[in-house]
Amino acid sequence: MSARHLVVRAAAALVLLVPAPLLAQGPTWLTGVEARGISYQSQTGFFIKSVSEVSIPVAVIWPVNSRLAFDVGGRWATATRKGTDTTATISGLTDIQARGVYQIVPDLLALTVSANLPTGKTNFTGGQLLTAGAIASDLLPYPVANFGSGFNVTSGLAVAVPVGGWAVGVAGSYRVNGSFTSAAGSYRAGGEFRVRAGADRIIGQSRVSFGFTYSGFGEDNLASSPIFQSGNRYIGQGSWSFPVGNVGLQVYAWDLYRAPGSQLFGSPVPMQKSNVLSFGTAASVQLGTNVLRPQVEFRMHWLGDSTLATAGRLLAFALQYEMTLNARFSLLPSVRFDTGNENLIDGNGNPTAPTASFTGWNVGLMLRART
Repeated sequence: MSARHLVVRAAAALVLLVPAPLLAQGPTWLTGVEARGISYQSQTGFFIKSVSEVSIPVAVIWPVNSRLAFDVGGRWATATRKGTDTTATISGLTDIQARGVYQIVPDLLALTVSANLPTGKTNFTGGQLLTAGAIASDLLPYPVANFGSGFNVTSGLAVAVPVGGWAVGVAGSYRVNGSFTSAAGSYRAGGEFRVRAGADRIIGQSRVSFGFTYSGFGEDNLASSPIFQSGNRYIGQGSWSFPVGNVGLQVYAWDLYRAPGSQLFGSPVPMQKSNVLSFGTAASVQLGTNVLRPQVEFRMHWLGDSTLATAGRLLAFALQYEMTLNARFSLLPSVRFDTGNENLIDGNGNPTAPTASFTGWNVGLMLRART
C-alpha cells in the first residue's frame, strides 16, 4: 500500500458513508435497498419480540482531481420494534453527511472537513425511544443505527510516512456539535476528539494491517445545563490478507471498549462500561469479471457498571456477489444470517443469567454506477 493510499484510509476513518477505495475510481453513485430483521425467542423478562428495518441509501463520490475529493450521502429508513405490549415505528430521512478530503502535501498530508446535516428525526415518542434504543445495539449491526444527531462539523488531519517497509499513518480530528430538539428539550452533545494510528505492510503476497483509535468526549448539555459525560472509547483492530490460489482470504479482529460515562446532575446513577470483541474471516473469489465474497464473523459483548459480564453473543454468516454489468454499472446482492443470544439487563445496568435467543437475517441489493 502506498503512503498516499494510507492517508486516504486514515482520513476516511473520520466520516465515511461508502468504502474508501471508491475514492480513487472516478465519480461514483451508490444506491439500493437493504432490509434487516431480528426475532427473539420468548423469555420471561424480555419485552422485545422483533426488530426490523428497511433502508434506502443514496451516496455520490466525486474526485475533483488527484488532490481533492468530495462525497455526500444519506438514507431513507423505517425501523419497527415489536414488544410484548406495544409496537412503535420510526420512518423518514436520516441525517445527510458531506465530506471533503484535500491532499495538502501529496503522499504525506491530508485535510478532512465533514458536516452532518440535521435532516433526520431526533424528537421521539416514548415507544419510538425504545425503537431508537433497539437499533443502536452494540452487539447487533443495523443498516441505520441513528436517525438523527443534529448539526455537527468535523475537521481533521491525516499524515502517512514510510517507516522501515511499513506505511505508518496518524489522523486526528475534532467534532463540534450543534443543539437539536429532543423529547426532553434542547440537547447539545459534547464535542469529540479522536486520534487514530495505523500501520500497513506488504509481506510477500500478503498484507498485514494494524490500527488503534482513541475518542474523548465533552459534556452533554440539556437546556444549557450539563447532564452527561460520555466515557472514552478505545478501538483496536488488525487484519491479515493473503491469497490461496485465485481466492483472497482475510483474517481480522477488532475490539471496542467504552469506559463508563458520568451523570452530571442529581443523585448518582450507575453508568455502564462496555466491551465488544469481534473476529472473523472473509474471502474474495474471482469469477471472471464478478466477485463472490463470503464472510463468517463472531462477536461477544460484555457490559456492567462495576465489572464486565457477558451480555450477548452473535454468530453471522454473510455472502455478497458483485456482478459487473458493464464498464459503468455493478450490481451487488447480499444475504446474511445471524444467530445468538442476549442477556437480560437489571435495573443497575448489569447482565443477568436469563438469556433470550435470537435469529436474524439481512438482504440487500445495491447498484454502483461510475460516470
